[in-house]
Amino acid sequence: MQLGDYEIHIFAENRWRIDGGAMFGVVPKVIWGKMVQSDEFNRVKLDTNIVLLKSDKGNIIVDSGMGDTLTDRQKKIFGINSDSALERNLNSFGLKPEDIDIVILTHLHLDHSGGTVKLDKERKKIPRFPNAKHVVQKKEFEDAKNPDERTAATYIPENFLMLKENNLLELVDGGKEILPGIRVLPTGGHSNGHQAVLIQSQGKAILCPGDIIPTQNHLKIPYVASVDTHPLETMKVKKEFIKKATDDGWMFAFDHDLDMKLCRLKKVNDTFIPSKIEA
Repeated sequence: MQLGDYEIHIFAENRWRIDGGAMFGVVPKVIWGKMVQSDEFNRVKLDTNIVLLKSDKGNIIVDSGMGDTLTDRQKKIFGINSDSALERNLNSFGLKPEDIDIVILTHLHLDHSGGTVKLDKERKKIPRFPNAKHVVQKKEFEDAKNPDERTAATYIPENFLMLKENNLLELVDGGKEILPGIRVLPTGGHSNGHQAVLIQSQGKAILCPGDIIPTQNHLKIPYVASVDTHPLETMKVKKEFIKKATDDGWMFAFDHDLDMKLCRLKKVNDTFIPSKIEA
């Protein structure tokens, strides 16, 4: 779809699984189980959705998915049975990794930043996007390179430290316009340095809320992942984003929804109903 000056494409990099309790937090399975199915290990399916923006100002992606450097053990844990479609999808839009100018990472959890690296012919990790600056909140980088017992399993520091060593990492502190009409918005909540991405052009807007609202089911305010470090912050920001979407007509790009990658919201009584948009 065309959003003002930007050509927008949204695609799934891969499909994986996560514990349903981790995804829906305090909401009991007897409720979330009516909306999504779980497997014999209580895991639910998620997509890693990538937003691609093409324009004469540059080529940008928001997040990079799991990538293809996972170990067999990690693939088993995450229930991954297919290869990463990151480069294949970029190719379908006439792009190579070398053509990407900016990678905006909502945060550095593996399912959002794993695709920033790849394996060379000697099976060593190297940056996948050698000509791109990778935009991350400074607070997120500091937390991710020094994880605690609760967050250690969600980060792979060698990946983003490699970006820094190759001068490909741009750390920002707070809100910042990355290109005209493209702004990062610090949110906290899911992680201390989590950020959303707002794309605005010619009176239209798409918000990429990241893991503040990862799927359409998480439009309900109490539906917050148990992995969020500050769930009350998540709920606060979620309310603000939903109000802006309904008041100002923002579209939402969900980073983990299987079916609804992009939507508009309509308020019916006290319920927010998403309407699917193809992108």
